[in-house]
Amino acid sequence: MNPITKTKKDKKEKGKKSSLATKSSASEKKIEKGKQKTQDLKKTNEELLSQIKALEDSNLRLRAEAENKKKDFLKEVKEISEILKYNVSKELIKKIFPLFDSYERAIKISQTYQDPKIEQFLVGFQMTFAEAQNDFFKKEGIEEIKITPQKEIYNRELHDPRQVEENNNYPEGTILEVLKKGYFYQKKILRLAEVKVSKKKV
Repeated sequence: MNPITKTKKDKKEKGKKSSLATKSSASEKKIEKGKQKTQDLKKTNEELLSQIKALEDSNLRLRAEAENKKKDFLKEVKEISEILKYNVSKELIKKIFPLFDSYERAIKISQTYQDPKIEQFLVGFQMTFAEAQNDFFKKEGIEEIKITPQKEIYNRELHDPRQVEENNNYPEGTILEVLKKGYFYQKKILRLAEVKVSKKKV
């Protein structure tokens, strides 16, 4: 082979190899660049997911706080409403009690009469009165303060000692008579019972 031709051929081969090497290097760079972009995108995606999770957690906390505040508000409104209802009802009931007291005094006085017609009338009246009173008390949540005279001892949380009688037949402070009935309203004292209590003779 001609030396000149051989030289040209060698140069051509070298050129081809150099071109292939350049292309290979460029491909490697593109691959590396693609890998880097993939990693960057993965990192960005993880950061976005983390931010979304943080926002979701924050949103859940805000919703929970808002729900708790709503419950607290509704509870306070209910409590205020109950207090207002209790106080208004209590004052109205207090104004009705004198009516019951008057009827009971009238019945006691009338029982001293011996007339059969009056006695017959009183029996019917007492039944009607007791039924109406019991229905009203049950509906409003009113309970009478139960007292057994000559057996129970005065209790300042339940009784108002309007009269004191010297009497050695009973222990001091024994309730001798109920002058005016006392009542609970929704398990709370509405009116103390007015009573006569015993006191030892000196």
